[in-house]
Parts: sequence; C-alpha cells; structure tokens
Amino acid sequence: AESKRSASAKETIQSDGVVIAGPLTLRQCTDCDPTVKTAFIAWVTIDSLTENQVIKIDGIDHNKWGFATALINWAELVNRSDVNEKFIEKGLNYQLTRTDEVYNDQTREFESKVNILAGDEEFACDEINTESVDINTANNVWNIKVGKSEGFVPCWKKKSIAAAFVGAFIVSFMLMIICIESQSHHDLLRDMLPPKALRKIKNYKTCVEKYEIATVFFSEIVGYTAMSAEMSAIQIMKTLNEFYTELDKIADKHKVYKIQTIGDGYMVTGGVPDRCSGHDGATNVALFAIEAMEFVETFRTTDGAKVVIRAGINSGPLVAGVVGTKRPQYTVFGDTVNVAARMETTSRDMRIQCSDATCQLLRMSSSHLFFLEKRGTVAVKGKGDMNAWFIVGAADICNENDASTSLCV
Repeated sequence: AESKRSASAKETIQSDGVVIAGPLTLRQCTDCDPTVKTAFIAWVTIDSLTENQVIKIDGIDHNKWGFATALINWAELVNRSDVNEKFIEKGLNYQLTRTDEVYNDQTREFESKVNILAGDEEFACDEINTESVDINTANNVWNIKVGKSEGFVPCWKKKSIAAAFVGAFIVSFMLMIICIESQSHHDLLRDMLPPKALRKIKNYKTCVEKYEIATVFFSEIVGYTAMSAEMSAIQIMKTLNEFYTELDKIADKHKVYKIQTIGDGYMVTGGVPDRCSGHDGATNVALFAIEAMEFVETFRTTDGAKVVIRAGINSGPLVAGVVGTKRPQYTVFGDTVNVAARMETTSRDMRIQCSDATCQLLRMSSSHLFFLEKRGTVAVKGKGDMNAWFIVGAADICNENDASTSLCV
C-alpha cells in the first residue's frame, strides 16, 4: 500500500492535472468493519511560490510545493448524483468499470482485474448501439459504456430522413433538368448541323468537305424593304416564320438541305451534305423550287398582301463545312455558290432561273422531265455573260397515276 501511495504521489507531482487513485476500503482498525467500502483519493499539485522550492523525483526538479488530497466516498457520490435515475429516465443502459493491474504472487505477473463501479451488472447492449470511453488514471483505467438495448434513435433521425429525401429530390430534379437541357442542346445542334458534321464537332475536329458536284438554290422576297416598312416588327416576324416554316416542310419533302435563312433570303442545297449523283441533286432542288413557287402563289401576309420572290439555281463543285464555335453554322463556299446567288439576283419575279450547268443535269434526270425555257445570256459579275434558263415545270416520267403531269415511256 505504501508503494502505491508513493507511486501516486510521484505521478501527481509530475502531472499538471488531477490524479485519482483507488478504489480503497477505509477501516479504523484492522478488524473493524469498513467505514467506507469504496473510496477514491484525488491529488492535485500546488505550485511553489519561489524557484528554490522544488521536489526532486528521479533526478528531475519539479517546481512544486506539494499537493492537496481529497477523499471521495464513491457510494455516497453515486447516490447523491442520481446518476442511475437519470440514465433510466433517458431510457439508456450504462456501466462504469475500472480495470486494475493486480500482481499475482503465484504467477508473478500483473493481471487485469475489472470491477463494476456503477450501472448495470450485465450490460446487454451490442457494440453497434454502444458508446464506450476510456479514462486513464494513475493506477488504473476507467471505462464508461452507454447504450440502448433496442438501438439508438436520435432525435434528429426523422428530420434527417426528410432532409435526405428533399435533398435527393432536389439533386434528382437538377440532374433531370441538366439531362433535358443537354438533350435540348443536342437536338438544337442536330437541327443546325448535319449528323456527320455534328460528330466531328463533338470530337473537336475541323469539319470541311469538298464536293465535286452539288446544286445550290437561292431565293429572295421582291420588295421586302417596302413591304416591311408597311408592317410592324411583330407582323414581319410572324409572316416570315409562317413563310419559312412551310418552305422547310417542302425542303424536307424533296430531301434538300436548308443552309440558312437571312432576312428575306432562303438557301438550300442538293447533294450536300448527303452525297448523291449530280443529276439527282439537281432534280431534288428543281422539284423543291417548283413546289415552293406554287406555295408562294397562294401565300398571303397577315394583312392580305401577296408575296413575290425570285429564285436562282446553279450546279458545280463547292466546299462545305462548319464555321464558328460559339454558334456553329454549316455553310457552303465556292464559285458555284456565288453564281447561284447571281442567278437569283438576275432572275425575274416568280421565276426560277438556272445556269447552263444545272440545265444539263436536269436533262439527265432519270425520274423527271423538266420543261426549260431558254432566257438567253445574263451578265454575271466576275463571270461575264452566261447562258440562263427558266425552269417552267416538271413531269414525273414513271408515275402513271397522274396522266396530267406524267410522260410514261
């Protein structure tokens, strides 16, 4: 016992906090009944007032004057604290234990001895529903376990479940919006760009292709400036939207590709971006132009005014590709495109003018017989005089169902 007290005193002097030793059984005499069955002694050091007052332990000076001790009656402390009732009130199980290292004279080894100081004699909670904390003291290790046999249900559990559900819903909704936006963006690009060009753009590749033969169509509304001056901006937009929406349907019907609309201008191609023979591309564009003219004949603006257009077609080699990255646009370049534009500007109202190159391709058509009216020569900027033709109409060579427009052979 003396060695234990000495060890506790040394531990206290070297510590900056409180050192607790025990449990001890206090008796007034050797044969007397215990005065206190379970007692603990707490030590706390007292600092020296001067540098000369030191306590030497194992050759090391400690600036301490001594230490104060307090005797704790453990049973009385537990009873007065109402700790048992508080745990019961919370529906919790607990167990406070201490582990002493006791020397065994027979084995001559130290053995761990666990004593229950307070709480349940049998702690029935599993590890998942138990919190355990160890407290090291000078002579032993204290441990407190707190658990709930039916499992912990934190007060915040229901709120957390609700919050998790709301959070998951918000995240799912955001992901859905992102997916919809992504699909909408993809659909928009798909409408703006051909599939082959779209694949190259997605792979960060330059999209440029050369075509040996293709046909280009241009049209323009005659007197558009004067017409727009007599209409409000909303009326103009509504009229153009209705007008070009119908032209888009006709373009899809005849498998030509709309390149762009600029104000009152409309441009389509045959054989670009989907390659085909020169006469097939020219045939598709010419059939589109004929039906477009028929539509324009009956189209009226919101105030009942008639719309008049000019159209021009040319065929030849060109280059097609995507320009721009922020707002990518599929377009065509080359002398063939420029001549097609000149065929439109030199055409007449409600007429479809084409070049010699297009005329020759239309005469090679295997599906239709085109009626062409020779106009003569027209002056084309940068090219000089060029032969031009008006496309008057077409007859389906193979369709025997319509005798009025068929030339079946």
